Amino acid sequence: MRAVGVRGAAWSAGVSAWGDLFVEDQERLRWFIAADDRWYRPSRETTVRQREVSGVPVIETRIKVPGGDAVQRVYGVANFGGAIVVEIYNDSSLPFAVAFDRGDISTMREPSPTGVQGIDLPAGSVVFPVGHHATMRAAILVGAGFDAANRRLTAQEIESLPSFEQVERGWLGALQISSRVDVPNLAWSSVLTSQRCKVLLSNSAELAESSDINLVVDLLLDRAERVRLGDKPAQWVDEVAVATERILKQCAKTQSVQWFEERALLGAGMVLNRAGESRGLQDFVSVWSRLAEAGRISDLALASPEIAGTVRQIAWIESQLVAQRRDGVIEICPCGIDKSWLGVNFECHKLLASPEHLISYAVRWHGEKPALLWEIDGPVGTKVAASAIDRTFSSTEMRGETLLSGFTS
Repeated sequence: MRAVGVRGAAWSAGVSAWGDLFVEDQERLRWFIAADDRWYRPSRETTVRQREVSGVPVIETRIKVPGGDAVQRVYGVANFGGAIVVEIYNDSSLPFAVAFDRGDISTMREPSPTGVQGIDLPAGSVVFPVGHHATMRAAILVGAGFDAANRRLTAQEIESLPSFEQVERGWLGALQISSRVDVPNLAWSSVLTSQRCKVLLSNSAELAESSDINLVVDLLLDRAERVRLGDKPAQWVDEVAVATERILKQCAKTQSVQWFEERALLGAGMVLNRAGESRGLQDFVSVWSRLAEAGRISDLALASPEIAGTVRQIAWIESQLVAQRRDGVIEICPCGIDKSWLGVNFECHKLLASPEHLISYAVRWHGEKPALLWEIDGPVGTKVAASAIDRTFSSTEMRGETLLSGFTS
């Protein structure tokens, strides 16, 4: 099930692998296609392909029909208190008809009075012809209008709803305020996008009394991402402070720091800093500086079961690109540059480098040697290094460039 919706909504919705729509885990809408040769039931078709458009909550499902594809796109909008839009686009050279299994939905035009023969559709189904390269749009109210008696949108209101391209651009724009990467491993950028959308679509569960430190870590990572994506940090301060104390006690007890604990604590410090909790941040930094250094995690794959499909994937990606040592030095590429990246230019923007600093940097190759260009946003005086690439390099400049020796791990 792929999630759709809008940021901060009290409702949730999802799309099955074949395009059925669910709202609050209840089935709400199925679709069928009557093409030139036969009826197509998406749940039974072998040609179904599905993707998240640009990695955001716009779900596109395609089915092969004569002359091309029947394309369904599902996405959420905030208009009218919250609605799910279902678009059917005829990306084929022949007309077809689409059927929905219920008639209590808002549609851009009236259904066919005769329907289409040749299939036993569920009672109450409605059928709409869709011409070559034409679009049929329907909507289901799920927010403030969800419980309104027989509330339906007019054709004009449906036409006024944002297109899937507008929703796609809106999501991508909202994510730009956080970090982004352009690296040889293209999956990293896609994962950052999809996992951050997942955070914004999910309900923020409260911190519960739990002996499972993993739940506390995940909560801190979640809160840090929400703040980086625009949430006001003050609303999370008390919860973050409690969670931070639990993790610090756990690290002191075990005399070790796991990589995910490191990133969670870094995020916690950032939340305290952005909330203006200077004393709390000072106390945190004092305790944090006495902890053991976190171990290297370069052998852990992004798709490992421990982190796959979770907010920890964001933490893992950024941990490969930047880290802060206990002495406060910001390390660029702390695990070195992977051999598969050698000779390939790459860049990163707004990576969380310390509770008070963001770093952007680029690597450009001059033969076998990498040239590093960096810019740090935050209080002056911090030191930057790239020890895994060149042990001789360090700088206290907030921006600069240098040619590194090219030592790699």
